Amino acid sequence: MSDPLNSVSEAVRQAPVSIVITDPRVEDNPITFVNEAFQQLTLYSRDFAIGRNCRFLQGEKTEPEALEALRVGISSGEEFQVILTNHRADGTTFRNQLVIAPVRDESGAISAFFGVQREIQEEEPVTSQVDLLRELQHRVKNHLAMVVSMIRMQASRQVTPDSLRAVGRRVEALALLYEELFAVSSSARVGETLCTGAYLSRIASAIAGLEGRTAIRVNIDCDEVELSVDKAARLGLLLSELMTNALEHAFEGRESGCVRVRFEKVSGGGVRLSVEDDGVGLPEDSNWPWEAPSLEKQRDRAEHESGELDTTGHDGRSGVGGTIIVSLTKTLGATLDVRRLEQGTIVCVDFDVDQ
Repeated sequence: MSDPLNSVSEAVRQAPVSIVITDPRVEDNPITFVNEAFQQLTLYSRDFAIGRNCRFLQGEKTEPEALEALRVGISSGEEFQVILTNHRADGTTFRNQLVIAPVRDESGAISAFFGVQREIQEEEPVTSQVDLLRELQHRVKNHLAMVVSMIRMQASRQVTPDSLRAVGRRVEALALLYEELFAVSSSARVGETLCTGAYLSRIASAIAGLEGRTAIRVNIDCDEVELSVDKAARLGLLLSELMTNALEHAFEGRESGCVRVRFEKVSGGGVRLSVEDDGVGLPEDSNWPWEAPSLEKQRDRAEHESGELDTTGHDGRSGVGGTIIVSLTKTLGATLDVRRLEQGTIVCVDFDVDQ
């Protein structure tokens, strides 16, 4: 198998799926997050885009009827698609297939708009992705709402660099899932399956590349298992959290090490995802991740405590990642086993494919 650190991130650095998150609660619905693929596609930097309305992508060749469709779609509060001509920072144009969905909070109010962009060619036949987006929104809505919540917290508070990177990784994991589904959209429909081994391998490679610690080896061995889009989505998000936790905390004070990702069929018709490291190990008294505070408590802390906001965990204690891991494990109907090894830690997630 090729070294994931060398082959990484065509899916992240040059992915055809760019993601934009905006905040309709703020005047002029400004951008609050863009992923790496957005910068590659539009040639606008993240620093330039954040805080601005998306209209800077419009220009003399942008179709008035497409702008009207965009206005009507945003006003409707529903998922919609529009195809329009946008302009890059260097003045060149591209055909943009834009699919937008609202993200709602606990009260049902729209807290963000989540946009997926794809460059398409003039001759390319375009099929509607709205049903696909609606299905994915349903599958990952709790995770997406949490990501949006973290972005909103960070917009109002000074945050640690690690907290900023953690949010970026979560959005990139979503981007990879969208890319997988768009790639098979001609045959994948609601309720069908996804080649989960390949998808998880890409997640693991991308997270390793984003972390950028070249002295930490990442070994990936994923069996090809067909799972529903629902389970594959949750498992991918769960893997991104487990890997991020290992890469951030397992090798404190060390320059090198190894993380092993394994996805396999087990007896009885089940599957197992395991993430093992040879790092420093959890403290003896650690109850990670079950001790993780709820998202509501995280929000309360962000809104009422003073000082720099840190959403990550330390010293074997749980941060927002722990909250997400526990939640996703429950929604999968899975068992979560965290064990100290002679050197390092192994986390195993087991569940029944037919559950």
